[in-house]
Amino acid sequence: MKPFKIVFFSLIITSFSASAQMGNSMNSMNNRMLNQNNQVPQSNPPTPSAADIEKSRNERIEEFMVKMKAALTLDDLQYIAIKNDILATSKRMDIVMKSSNSEEDKAEEVRAMQEKTEKNINSYLNTDQKEKYRLFLEEKNTKKKEKDKKKKKAEENNTAVTN
Repeated sequence: MKPFKIVFFSLIITSFSASAQMGNSMNSMNNRMLNQNNQVPQSNPPTPSAADIEKSRNERIEEFMVKMKAALTLDDLQYIAIKNDILATSKRMDIVMKSSNSEEDKAEEVRAMQEKTEKNINSYLNTDQKEKYRLFLEEKNTKKKEKDKKKKKAEENNTAVTN
């Protein structure tokens, strides 16, 4: 009978310690989940280096140029000239956006650069390509407007849900 009591009590003691450990781990899991939901992450994304910015700019422009080349049937010389013009304008726009001018001045300078770039691009194109380019830009702008509308609707839905 004595060995039975010893085995019985040892089983009870181990089950209590196991349940206590399980309870502690569950409490810590609940606390972690609450902390994750209530706290804003403290880490900020790393700022991109100049090389990263240049690389992403080149990738965006390359994607745009591939679409434009297909839409306008550009030859290689036109492709290179237009791409170089767009790259130079993009770099100048970055400089303007980082300047300490007012927002109105920045917007005016960017608008002037865009107009100049449009004139330069049109100077490289023949008559048929100019019409295709106009249609290409209109299509691009309508897609952008549709994206903006969808984004605005999503934001409105998110604010409506939180209120």
